[in-house]
Amino acid sequence: MKISKRFKMNVSAEKVDMYEWVTKMTPSDYVSFSKSHKAMGSYFKDGCFYMVNVETMGNEMIIQNYKLIEHRRDYTKFYSDKSRAFVWRWFPATVGVLWEMKVIPTGRKSSELECTIGADFSTALLACAAWINGIGGLFMRQHLNDEGLSFAKDIETKFSSGNA
Repeated sequence: MKISKRFKMNVSAEKVDMYEWVTKMTPSDYVSFSKSHKAMGSYFKDGCFYMVNVETMGNEMIIQNYKLIEHRRDYTKFYSDKSRAFVWRWFPATVGVLWEMKVIPTGRKSSELECTIGADFSTALLACAAWINGIGGLFMRQHLNDEGLSFAKDIETKFSSGNA
């Protein structure tokens, strides 16, 4: 399952550097982007960038171990092949999690941030349980709306003023 949404920004796409934005993100930045965000850490190893996020989605806690697998100035793609979700807070499950962000020019001084999140469930039973519990749809959409809007505002602020 994968969902995307676009968020308007009052900043030229040419000014934004998504790689710079994600690699300079601090734990306090991350936590401020959504009430669901609980903790974040990041590091470079062997030339690759990694980020570990802890968040809640609906009633479930998820620990994501992301690796930045592709990036350009206007695009970042993370994947966590070993995210741990705790179904009904008790039953651990391994889930693949996608997180993509792309800046799309819409005008000389405007752009949109397209955010995509996705989940690869290892079994049909897990996918069904996630859907019933809201992770596979409702809560993912709500979470994307919440964090995506905050991401866009932060990017707009940092790259409009040159503070990134």
